[in-house]
Amino acid sequence: MENEITLLTKEQVENLDILKKYGIEADETDFYIIQYGIYLADGKGEYWTKTPRSDNSYGVFIVSPYGNVNGSYAYDTHSGVRPVIPLSQIYRSKKELNKVLESNIDIVEYGEYPQTVADENLEEKLESLYQKGEIKKTKKSYISMLKGEKEKYQEYIYQNNKYIRVKEAKILYSDYEFANGREAIKGETYWLKVEPIEWLIDKNAKIAIAKNALTDMPFSYRGNNDYEKSDIKVFLEGYFINEIEPSINMKKIDNLVDLMFVTYVSKEKKAKQKVR
Repeated sequence: MENEITLLTKEQVENLDILKKYGIEADETDFYIIQYGIYLADGKGEYWTKTPRSDNSYGVFIVSPYGNVNGSYAYDTHSGVRPVIPLSQIYRSKKELNKVLESNIDIVEYGEYPQTVADENLEEKLESLYQKGEIKKTKKSYISMLKGEKEKYQEYIYQNNKYIRVKEAKILYSDYEFANGREAIKGETYWLKVEPIEWLIDKNAKIAIAKNALTDMPFSYRGNNDYEKSDIKVFLEGYFINEIEPSINMKKIDNLVDLMFVTYVSKEKKAKQKVR
């Protein structure tokens, strides 16, 4: 695991210190719900481990929304992805890594991913701009592999925030609300905000575990329960690890705007002084 992105094993779920502290269950994102994920009304979702069941050639251990470990078929479409990365992926220098390991920090932010459905007023504005072809694209998109095939979601930028548009949402349950209170309706079009990913840090194992079930997909669309041959491994290593890198550094943009404002104001002041 030292040099790769992966999933938790069943043994890690049951024994890691950080999960003993926070619990093994994971909160779900709105993107996970839209991707047909199974969830509870209290915001808990279901996610895959990488451990196959020895008593079932199609079986893989999962963590349920109730916080227990049981089995599911590898081709099931209701379980989520809760990635794990080495801390060295986040903290490239030993000095930074050691500082974190010696601190009281349990949760850090690293990378970004589509997570929360926009409110209705904002969504109406985004959809109007989209239909008119007036919303700007970034150079980035996100891949979903819900049905064993790639589905691409273009990233857009509006008022210094980034969003994706999901058409025909694949919602498992009716009468459910997203994080902001909006009703989750199957088949609707939704805009989701791209937001920082929160990670739980296990300092003994030197790994970071996504706090939430971020998206949903089968372990293997064809039912293979060997992680090394799974679709979820292809997704994590081929797409997700690159997608979480920001397409645009918003802090740099904000700083540039601030600099332009200061420059403009100072020029305006000088002009007024000359008039006097």
